[in-house]
Amino acid sequence: MTREYIPLLSHMNGVYRTAPPATDRTFWDTLTSPVSSLIIKRAEKVVAQAIPALPASLYLSFSRTGNRTAFEECYFTRRRMLGTLTLAYCLKPEAVILDKIIDLVWAIVEETSWCLPAHNSYIRDAEQLPLPIKNHPIIDLFSAETASTLAQVYSLLKPDLDATTPIISERIERELERRILTPYLTTHFWWMGRGDEPMNNWTAWCTQNVLLTTFLTPVDKEDQQHIAEKALCSLDCFLKDYGEDGCCSEGAQYYRHAALCLYLSIDILNRVTDFQFEGLLREPKIRNMASFIRHIHAQGPYYFNFSDCSALAGPCSVREYLFAQAVQDPTLASFAKHSAHLRKKQERDLPQEINLTYRLLELLEITEEDPLPLLKEEDHYYPSVGIWISRDQHLALAVKAGGNDDSHNHNDTGSVTLYKNGIPILIDIGVEQYTKQTFSQDRYSIWTMRSTYHNVTNFPPYEQHARKEYRCTIEEAATGRIGMELARCYPEEAGLGSYRRTVTHEKNSGITISEQVKGKTAPVLTLMCAMQPTIEGKTIHFGDTAIMQCNAEDLEITCESITVEDKRLRTVWPKVIYRLLLGYTKELSLHIE
Repeated sequence: MTREYIPLLSHMNGVYRTAPPATDRTFWDTLTSPVSSLIIKRAEKVVAQAIPALPASLYLSFSRTGNRTAFEECYFTRRRMLGTLTLAYCLKPEAVILDKIIDLVWAIVEETSWCLPAHNSYIRDAEQLPLPIKNHPIIDLFSAETASTLAQVYSLLKPDLDATTPIISERIERELERRILTPYLTTHFWWMGRGDEPMNNWTAWCTQNVLLTTFLTPVDKEDQQHIAEKALCSLDCFLKDYGEDGCCSEGAQYYRHAALCLYLSIDILNRVTDFQFEGLLREPKIRNMASFIRHIHAQGPYYFNFSDCSALAGPCSVREYLFAQAVQDPTLASFAKHSAHLRKKQERDLPQEINLTYRLLELLEITEEDPLPLLKEEDHYYPSVGIWISRDQHLALAVKAGGNDDSHNHNDTGSVTLYKNGIPILIDIGVEQYTKQTFSQDRYSIWTMRSTYHNVTNFPPYEQHARKEYRCTIEEAATGRIGMELARCYPEEAGLGSYRRTVTHEKNSGITISEQVKGKTAPVLTLMCAMQPTIEGKTIHFGDTAIMQCNAEDLEITCESITVEDKRLRTVWPKVIYRLLLGYTKELSLHIE
């Protein structure tokens, strides 16, 4: 799809800016929004903040202990500080801020590598090297993101930096060329795509930041042409792994690193070619990819989550709204505006964001006007991934069918997620903080990845397995009803002849989940709950919010509590969550209302 646009690069003029330089006071002095005030106030504290050290021992901590956060917290803090100070200086140029910016730029360009320890390998999925090799740079997600942030600093502040000494701008240029531009043109990194090799968010995410780096700094026009051509080939490889329905198999959070990065990549190329890429933004597949975020929204702040996505994927930023405008989707524009207003006022400047371009767009584009009228969201089905969504006045229900070979996969085929009046009833726990184990051969020994901690039936000691062959057959997917045959999601040793699940949503009357099993091993249904359920015979109460009637012969219901200790999970769920276990023989019916 995107390769077809390569001939249109002949219109390339090479001129791209997200915003004018800080020396354009006519422009910057007019930006007096609450977001501007937040940034200036935050910068006052950042100026006094010490720049975190990044010694070799901290880099080594990943290979020694598997811990990612020790290094990453210091690494990302440097970039957040630089972003805040750069925006603050543009809004209110002060010498003390510029000096701190110079210190941060110098600290970052002096780093041996911009590649994270968890990504420090030259072969996909290979063991990471304990320390980086200085003269053999790796372009990973965050080396590319670091480059684009430095490119924005260069674009916004070059005249001011040069007034101190041109050596700083020259050093930025040299490091961007050495670490990003030359490797990009001369080396094949796995995320660039080749043949049928599966891609994921890395492709769009890295490509976007390479394009920002290329067009925000003075890169030779011939190199710009080659980089743009290579970028379009990579984006083609990225798009091949999406169905025409536009579903992001990695979930709502990764939509923001995938579809939104695709959008900005196209937008950059559109602007540097005198808007020759407008047709690409009108492609049905691209429009469907844009709308995913509103369909996958559940209720209130919650999203239907699967894979390594959190149920609290976060409010929209201005990027979703800009994407909606680009693809001419008024429903998405309405949703994005409403979602953005859920963000706390003290977080409107995106203080935790490390990508300076995103923060800059928020400053330039966000308004305090009332949101657009929120349009009613309808039921939706994504056949490419098997995600089925049904809603009524009170209930929001999702079924994750498909298979166990998604990017960032959890073994959760057939799992149900349910919200009522903005309260989670049946949950997908999500994922803990990433460690070395998360993306290793031991991934599925992590409890949050296992089907025994998702809302499906298992057959102890057997549970679902990961890989392409472990998938269900979707027998029916209609409005208000989905039926699946799930036996193939489990190993042959489980002795399953059949495991059929049917989920029926009678609008404004309740939801029925029916389980039918033929096999040698006794089935046990898992239901994960955020609130403590109360069991009364075959009736289960979820506070005063919902009630579930269970119907089965020889039904045994037990409930266990799980203490949530992981920092990432604790941002979403209470300290204790609950796991219902329903043992039955061949058939089980649940009715929830």
